[in-house]
Amino acid sequence: MGTKLFLVRHGKTQWNMEGRYQGITNTSLTAEGIKQGKLAARYLSRVNFSGFYTSPFGRALETSEIFKKVLKTGYAVRENLREMSFGKWEGLKFDDIISKYNNDFQKWLVNPFINPPTQGESFLELIERGEKEINRILSENEDESNILIITHGGFIVAMLVHWLKIAPQRWSSIIQSHGAINIVIMDKQIPYISQINFTGHLYKYYDDTSERIIKNYSRLKRD
Repeated sequence: MGTKLFLVRHGKTQWNMEGRYQGITNTSLTAEGIKQGKLAARYLSRVNFSGFYTSPFGRALETSEIFKKVLKTGYAVRENLREMSFGKWEGLKFDDIISKYNNDFQKWLVNPFINPPTQGESFLELIERGEKEINRILSENEDESNILIITHGGFIVAMLVHWLKIAPQRWSSIIQSHGAINIVIMDKQIPYISQINFTGHLYKYYDDTSERIIKNYSRLKRD
């Protein structure tokens, strides 16, 4: 059936709570972020993983440490699983970016593949290194195996947009919550998307917290 990739977004950080772009800035998990990591790890605790990989950034490493304790297995740190660079936008909130870099931001919203954040990384650059790393990871594991990858929202969105061949102007249609699980089955180089942004393990009841970013994109995007 192919190799199954479990792509998990790290838990929430203080900058996430404040609505700041993080990118390649190192940040740590909040108490809520730690809880999200524990719930995600417990949910996947019965999966037999042949490989476990993580981004090198603090928030991903902290999440991976939580998984390590639950799964009782080590992980490999891979530089190319890091989040995209947001350049001059890092540390800024939506309104700050609009105030200082509105022209670049509007271009990025329309097509981040060729329009990177100000002095940041484009989706094309991110996808190129992401696909290279995914292929490397696949080559290190046998077919029919399960692979766990702890990474970032931007990384996951970019790869899903690439695999699903979503039009550039619709890239923001995919949402990634903190602690969310995505499952992609790679069979003969064809990606089969089984789950996107699954968060059922995080809440007892429905919660729309992660969907509020849609309001920001809708408010800031030009007609």
